[in-house]
Amino acid sequence: MSKPKVYVSRIVPEEGLASLLEFAEVSIWQKKESMPRDLQFKLFEHCDGLLSTLNIAVNAELLNACPSIQVVSNYGVGYDNIDVAACTALGIAVGNTPGVLSETTADHAFALILATARRIAELAEWVKNNNWTPEMGYLDKLGTDVHHTTLGILGMGRIGAEVARRAVGFNMRILYHNRTRNLKLESDFGAEHVSKNDLLKQSDFVSINLPQTQETLHYIGAEELKLMKSSAILINTSRGPIVDQRALLEALESGQIAGAGLDVTDPEPMRGDNPLLALSQVTILPHVGSATWQTRTKMAEVAARNLVNGLSGKPMVSCVNPEALGKGRYAKMRA
Repeated sequence: MSKPKVYVSRIVPEEGLASLLEFAEVSIWQKKESMPRDLQFKLFEHCDGLLSTLNIAVNAELLNACPSIQVVSNYGVGYDNIDVAACTALGIAVGNTPGVLSETTADHAFALILATARRIAELAEWVKNNNWTPEMGYLDKLGTDVHHTTLGILGMGRIGAEVARRAVGFNMRILYHNRTRNLKLESDFGAEHVSKNDLLKQSDFVSINLPQTQETLHYIGAEELKLMKSSAILINTSRGPIVDQRALLEALESGQIAGAGLDVTDPEPMRGDNPLLALSQVTILPHVGSATWQTRTKMAEVAARNLVNGLSGKPMVSCVNPEALGKGRYAKMRA
């Protein structure tokens, strides 16, 4: 019996793919640049499974051009690059990798809080440019404290909960806004469930930990930024379009808020001439929230196991659309 065919759309840690390499005939895109769209149709056409990355738009156009695909496993917890409804309609199971990157991304969110509050990137560059002199005074280059301040968390899922856990060590008051209350976290961390507007008004730091959906597009815009303290810092490690970037630029330039730490931007990648990069009170990183060797390897392991299990008819580690398992291509595969 021939092995199923699977395509991996970007280079990921190969040791994480061990189960998949044993199970399937695997092809891996070996170039640094993204795969051209027309080539995606050609290379995926006869594949049974796809290990997709954020640069691959898995939509009806692609799926109709690739009629053999039965399982799509996304390399990441977010899957806004995938049209889940289209996959479900065709009976294509979709997997993702929640859990394994929560702590690493929370570390990163807290790193952005600290870096922006204490002006780490700005001052490191200032020293490199030979600006540090004996004349530097005690009132020069001051930052702001993180400890004993108020942290507002928008989205109290796995990552938001890990951000809250870290905030406890800094003796921060923790506010959160979520569709549902998390009574355990309220008990464990003393977190307070508040409205979105109250969170924005009271927080010294606002951490965005939301998925990208139609409902969260520009979830933070001009009106929301007006509610924030003039001393507040906005942190985004989720998805760029959740923040109206033009409104954010205006708020920062006018002093409406004090700073921003962004791991994600709109669009990505951000170009070097973007006006946000000219602002000293902004820390911008290239979407590397999960970028540690350990976590990226674990993500590969989960993404690989989703494909192995899905194509074997076994429960996936994490399936976004279990309702797809009994119909269409997935059902036909086991007929």
